[in-house]
Amino acid sequence: MPIRMDRRLSLAALAITGLALGGCATSGLFHDVPDETTPQPAYPNVGEVPPNRPQPPLTAEEQARAEAELKALAASRRKGVERSLEADQ
Repeated sequence: MPIRMDRRLSLAALAITGLALGGCATSGLFHDVPDETTPQPAYPNVGEVPPNRPQPPLTAEEQARAEAELKALAASRRKGVERSLEADQ
């Protein structure tokens, strides 16, 4: 008798699993997967050297000015934080 019950339970579990997997396959989980016949984009040539820029990113003067502005901004923020910490005490 126990063998029949085990067999029935295993068949029921197999049927439920099959229905669940069948439902997942038709639920549209794979709707973004391209067909095998869709042409794939070409890989970039990693050995190719990019062309030179038309002009340098920053001149030495522009870089020095940018660094000075950033240092001034950092100093003003640091002073603001110090003032707020002093006010809290």
